[in-house]
Amino acid sequence: MNQTRHTLLDVIRGAAVLGILLMNVRLFSEPYAAYFSPQMLSTQSSLGHIWWQIQYLFADQKFMAIFSMLFGASTALICDKRLQAGQSPYGYYFRRLLILLAFGLVHAYLIWHGDILVYYAVCGVIPLLFVRAPAGLTLLCGLGILAVGSNNSLTTFAALKQLPEPILFDVITQHFAHTARISQAELDAFSGSWFAQLSMRAQLAREFHLSTFPAWGIFRVSGLMLIGLALYRFGFISGHLSRRCYGYFALFAAPAGITLSLAGLWVNYQQQWLFPDYFFKHSLWNYWGSVLSACGYMALLAYISLRGWLSHWRGYLSLAGRMALSNYLLQSLLCTVWFYGLGFYARTGAAEAILTIIIVWMIQLGFSKRWLMHYPSGPVELLWRRLSGR
Repeated sequence: MNQTRHTLLDVIRGAAVLGILLMNVRLFSEPYAAYFSPQMLSTQSSLGHIWWQIQYLFADQKFMAIFSMLFGASTALICDKRLQAGQSPYGYYFRRLLILLAFGLVHAYLIWHGDILVYYAVCGVIPLLFVRAPAGLTLLCGLGILAVGSNNSLTTFAALKQLPEPILFDVITQHFAHTARISQAELDAFSGSWFAQLSMRAQLAREFHLSTFPAWGIFRVSGLMLIGLALYRFGFISGHLSRRCYGYFALFAAPAGITLSLAGLWVNYQQQWLFPDYFFKHSLWNYWGSVLSACGYMALLAYISLRGWLSHWRGYLSLAGRMALSNYLLQSLLCTVWFYGLGFYARTGAAEAILTIIIVWMIQLGFSKRWLMHYPSGPVELLWRRLSGR
């Protein structure tokens, strides 16, 4: 059962690391504002808008949510193993977080500004505090933290809407320049050389860490980590529930979450993607819907695994999941070379983006299989463990 449990975790982790590229490809290939509004896409085509909607409904925040919940589950795994061996988990765990923070900072400022590892390294302290707490309490605290983040968005939205139009325009220009509209400076920077990109990458990374993180990221990531920890304790992520339970949950949660996301999408189109409405208020439909969808996706993968279906593809997902961190960073290296190095930034339509995703997936699956034929885990994972003192 222990081996089965870990295999399921690897399958889910592999699906998450591949699935997250469905959204990240937009951040790689388009200006930052295009991530949040289809009105900001470089190429205004019917296929582009349809692809944007598919990404929003089925991928946006969903796979990031799975990753965050798996981080909480992994915290339990690491700490339980060391406690069972009579060792304190805290020093080792903190070293892991510090090394992950270093990886994230290098990734964010030298390779790609959309890095999520810094968030995980900082928020990773939160699930550690709940390792010995009852699962029910952990789940309630996770939902509560998510609710605080949701309330912060509504509060910010209300404050912005009270501003006179000229002042609101100035605030948007000064504080949401890359979010509310396409930035020509961003287009020029990422169409230039790697050295020309450094300043813009650092600027976007700082905004992501110093503005987005305290306003949104800390609540989103910490809340999801606690939910993941609780779901692991309940046996949900670890594959201990019945096939029927996973099947029914997947049938309910995934459609319910996607329906909530669809409601937010419909409202935004009705209001013609008005800022700050779509960014702070209507995004909350997907904020909560993505949690349900992510749990539904995990339940579906658990159901398929327990039924023994798609064993060949599950094997590939498991391999990708065993070296998820390496694959996450490999995605950045491949995509930054393609979009920023070879000049395809802001020149990629939906068809090209989909083709890019497929090619990157094939490279990652092939690399994972070959690497794991010779080593127990991915190259970055091996370095992480060695530096952590394991």
